[in-house]
Amino acid sequence: MARLTLQTGPGVFEVLAHVCRSHQEAIKQFVENSADAIQQLNTDEGRISVILEYLPSGNGDRGRTLSRILVADNGIGMDREKMKSILQRIGDSEKVQMALRGEKGIGILAFSLVAEELHLASTVADGVPSSCVVLKRPWLKTGQAQIVERCPRHTHAERGTIAYLEGILPEIADKLTKEGLKEYLGREFASDLRQGLYAMAISDGRGFEPVPPQRYRGIKAMSESMSLGRLGTVHVELHVLPWEMADATVSLYGRGGTRICLLTDLDDFKALPWIDKRLEGYVRCDHLKRTADKTAVVQEQVYQAFVAALRRIEPQIQEMIGKISAESQERRFQVVMSKAGKLIDKFLRYRERGLLAELALRTPGAGQMRRALDRAADVDKAKPEPPPDKPAASRTPVYTRAPHIELRPPPKSKAELRSWYDSRTGCICVNREHEEFMLAQRQDSRCIRYLFAIWAKESLLQEYGEDAERLADEMVGRITEAEPLLW
Repeated sequence: MARLTLQTGPGVFEVLAHVCRSHQEAIKQFVENSADAIQQLNTDEGRISVILEYLPSGNGDRGRTLSRILVADNGIGMDREKMKSILQRIGDSEKVQMALRGEKGIGILAFSLVAEELHLASTVADGVPSSCVVLKRPWLKTGQAQIVERCPRHTHAERGTIAYLEGILPEIADKLTKEGLKEYLGREFASDLRQGLYAMAISDGRGFEPVPPQRYRGIKAMSESMSLGRLGTVHVELHVLPWEMADATVSLYGRGGTRICLLTDLDDFKALPWIDKRLEGYVRCDHLKRTADKTAVVQEQVYQAFVAALRRIEPQIQEMIGKISAESQERRFQVVMSKAGKLIDKFLRYRERGLLAELALRTPGAGQMRRALDRAADVDKAKPEPPPDKPAASRTPVYTRAPHIELRPPPKSKAELRSWYDSRTGCICVNREHEEFMLAQRQDSRCIRYLFAIWAKESLLQEYGEDAERLADEMVGRITEAEPLLW
């Protein structure tokens, strides 16, 4: 056992608070170290596992208390000399100052934000017993650390490193959950996971689940396991997006959360619903065997059962995509339409009262118009009403309120138009199938501006007549095309 002295000092916890602003960020430090170790080894079989272990309880899941977290990898590993070198570098004053500016440097000390102790067991080769770095929270103020050559609690003999965060702090134990960490790590390491630089899996004692790149932008629609009998199980987790996304994918994972390929890379799944770009998620089957090039699976008995199981749920998935996508889009459209209506009402109100020129002077850019309108609204409310003997200057309003706007599929005669006015209902109809609306509706702020332009077009036509309809419609098109430059 070797004892070392670190240049930490009493302010180490304040420094760490700048490096890691959340408990999840503290865990991220160790996952990043694992990712670096795999990159240094330059292997295409890299694996990172995050394991949450709980104290046993007689009250079932509700009584479980998180006791420790393990972060394991099969990266390049460390020997005793490398451990000693790392410990001697992490605490020097220059490194601490760098950490305050957001650099990595004392990440290994981040354990103290979530646990009482860190035991870092590592070895550089299979069959060689690991050595273990030991750090404890009370030691950090006095700068102590230990290297144990053969730790009786944490020895392993497979190349790589396991970080044991022992004694999770009671005040944060219920904040570190499997689902929360899975989502967080999937988002933070999305680029690496999409490139397949390594596989990442997480467990809370009920088996491992892959950590997919976190790109879910829709509604969780399916999370279920299907039995293949003696051949294992298939777990399916799918999200439905409100519209098509070019990068939407369904990934296939095998044993230990190892990513095999995209599901649609397999000939059996080059069809709907799997190729629908509104579908995103993953499918996992531990008993699948990868081919020699590791980009597909061996089509044996397990694979045939796997295909049959997914075939059975395809009609359900297809129906689910259509229903959830439509419902999600309608809810979102209602919110956007409401915001657009309020914007138009404000515009009309301040136009009548002559406040738009004032807004233009006070607003540094057109992109801030909505915020400026909100500020002006507050100012306007604070202004006293004019006395009866001094009436305000009269202006003829164009409209007293914004007309009703609806999204509609166009009749054949208006299929090319972006919008039209329904004189029977007094409603402005927006062509929800027009390509420019389909593009604008993917971003709320852009959709609101598009609807405002449509309102401006239709309101002007009420003054200038149908002779100007084509010109006004093209004006909206030009403004929409120039959107990235104008706002």
